[in-house]
This record gives sequence, C-alpha cells and structure tokens, in this order.
Amino acid sequence: RDTVLFPHAVLPLTVGRESSVQLINSLGEDKTIVVAAQREARIDSPQPTDLYAVGTLAMVHKVVRMPNQSLFVFAEGLERVQMKEFVQLTPFMRAQVETIQELAAGRGAEEEALQRNVLTLFQQIVAGSPTLSDELATVAMNIEEPGRLVDFIASSLPTLSTRDKQEILETYSVRPRLEKINQHLAKELEVQQLRNKIQSEVQDRVQQTQREYYLREQMK
Repeated sequence: RDTVLFPHAVLPLTVGRESSVQLINSLGEDKTIVVAAQREARIDSPQPTDLYAVGTLAMVHKVVRMPNQSLFVFAEGLERVQMKEFVQLTPFMRAQVETIQELAAGRGAEEEALQRNVLTLFQQIVAGSPTLSDELATVAMNIEEPGRLVDFIASSLPTLSTRDKQEILETYSVRPRLEKINQHLAKELEVQQLRNKIQSEVQDRVQQTQREYYLREQMK
C-alpha cells in the first residue's frame, strides 16, 4: 500500500496480511519476491487487476517477527519486472514475470547537463529540508549511472506520490526518466522555497509583535 520499491533500494516492509505472511513463510533458499504497488491503497484483499502490472523483483534479506504476528521484512530491489499471467491466487499470488530491459540514455552534452541539473536540484532540496539526511546528497553524488540516480532520488523523496513513483518505475528509457524527475525536483524546490519564505515572514511578524508588546510594557 502506498509503496513503490525501486531497483537497488532497500525497503523495510510491514507484512500483515495473512496471504503475504504465508508467502514470506513459504520462501526457501530462493528469497526473491515481486513487490508491486496497489492502485488503490484502501482495498484490503487486492486481486491481480488491483495491482500495477510493473513491479520490482526483490531479494528478502531479513525477516523480523513482530509480537502481533506480523512480519517486518527488509527487501532489496533487483530489477524492474512486468507481471504477465497469474498462475495462483491462493493462499498467495504467484505470477509469471518478465524482466524489463532498461533503455540507456546517450552520453552527449544534453544528457550530461540534464543529469547534473537533477543532482544539483536534489542537493538543494536536501540542504533546505529539515527531515532529509545530508547523507542522501552524498550518496547521490557517488552514483554515476543516470538511471540508477533517478531511481535513488525517486525512492528518497517522501513528497512524491505513489502514482508519480509508479510512473517513474514504468519509464524504461533513461532520458525521459531524467526529464520526469527533473520536473518533479524543480517543482519541489519551488514549493520548499515558498514554504521557507512564508515561515520566515510569519516569524518576522511574530517577532515584530513581541517587540511592540515589550515596548508598550516598558512605556507603562
């Protein structure tokens, strides 16, 4: 629900549905599952049509059993996959999947400029956010592959909606993926700057009101 896992990202997943718990418990030496987002988070018992067809093949690294019988699972995204035919619905879903090949971007001046712009915008957003760790900007600086950079940024931005993240996941060609995340980052930075400006103006008004109050009290 409201979760999109990207390749190369590690995501903690809370597994509470009985069918999903059975799926995790059934894993043998092959610890791979497919993580796919629901189209509507409110649906408690999703059917194949309630899931996005494109998801991420993931490796389950660790399973923590909670006191309420639910599971806490650490899953690492491996690659984009498309679910084809569902061959089993109970006790958990099983489907045939097909690996999606990424279409690499060119390495011309435009692609290089676009990648640098994406990185700069992300660094500015991290620097101006009270909730995002500075380490995110450092990690992003060390990612050379443009497609992987976009996936990392998309998975790190809490303001991106599930629909927007899914759209980026389904964009197999790297150049359009760079352009999409660039638009999201530009909008996010503008919103962040406006929010900071509003907060600053409010603080200035509060301080001015307090100063006037103290002056009146002193005059009294």
